[in-house]
Amino acid sequence: MAPASALARKPAELTFVEASTIPQAGAIATQGTERMEAGQRVLINGAGGGSGSFAIQLAKQAGAHVTGVDNAGKLDFMRTVGADEVIDYERQDFTRLPPFDHVLDLVAHRSVRAYRRALSPGGR
Repeated sequence: MAPASALARKPAELTFVEASTIPQAGAIATQGTERMEAGQRVLINGAGGGSGSFAIQLAKQAGAHVTGVDNAGKLDFMRTVGADEVIDYERQDFTRLPPFDHVLDLVAHRSVRAYRRALSPGGR
């Protein structure tokens, strides 16, 4: 049995299934954004999903400039949760853009070499 201090009320507008995804998606986003800082250029690959949408908001809260990457159907959503720029991965290769200070990959469809190319010197 969980202690009451570990629980939170489910928002009325969410189903139990929707609410059950928040702890995992939120934990992944929190871990992935914990070292982001104000003024950094941040890229989040898979930004239109559960963890990605949390990560956009956490990176913005840290003061980062956020570029979200996902499919065309999620571009408007990424903007509504705070992305400064959005990229449709089917139309543009983010590893060919000017480098980023921080890349959070929630998809893992690229090689390590491609990610290194997307990072600025000293980037994470």
